[in-house]
Amino acid sequence: MKRYIVLTSMAALGLMGLGPVQATTTNGLISSFSLAGLVSPTNSPVMTTNAIGNVITSTYTTKPITLSTKSILNLIQAEFGTIFPNGARLGYSLHSGGFVVLDSTGNLILNVATNAADTNYSFSLSNGVSSGVISGKEVKTTTASATNTVLVATERVPDYGIYYVDGKTNKFHFTGLLTLKVNEDQTSTTNLFKSISILVSGPGGGSLFNPATGQYDQAVFTSGTWSASGVNIPD
Repeated sequence: MKRYIVLTSMAALGLMGLGPVQATTTNGLISSFSLAGLVSPTNSPVMTTNAIGNVITSTYTTKPITLSTKSILNLIQAEFGTIFPNGARLGYSLHSGGFVVLDSTGNLILNVATNAADTNYSFSLSNGVSSGVISGKEVKTTTASATNTVLVATERVPDYGIYYVDGKTNKFHFTGLLTLKVNEDQTSTTNLFKSISILVSGPGGGSLFNPATGQYDQAVFTSGTWSASGVNIPD
């Protein structure tokens, strides 16, 4: 079995040496985010002085923070100055190798990997290494008229990261192991991904705008998860 996944620094996805794929009924895999951790407010530490002025106490505080898929969509709406329709979902396009927003039926609303109006903005999946391990089975059947292949495989690649930066100087990331799982049927003329899923999980951090104070809080994510999946996706 040859190397199954190639995710370049531009996050373009090519499978088993095949070209990028595009679904006929959707423009991307459906994505989900879940991040949890702590933020340190910009007014931390709070300093107090005793009555006679010879003791100064600095109190450092943190508070919990969570970011969900809805949180990410809200950041993207603010970045692009738009409102997505009800039922809009965050996706990942195997065709373009980047994040997209889809409507409730899976049609493309907006490519959100970059913003032509904001050169500071970037939302990407990227990796600094090329090594990985593969497990699974590939069965190739050749007849006089055709070659059919069934592939069920899992690949795990370290040091993948999700990176988000916008023009409002929100900036965060998390990095960890990427796990790709596929169930694919190939013929001499067609390829069909019966199922495909991608998972990245790990810690991270960054800075996030706090509308209550008008300033930026420093965040540490003790856990971060991004998943994307789709079924019956033809090449």
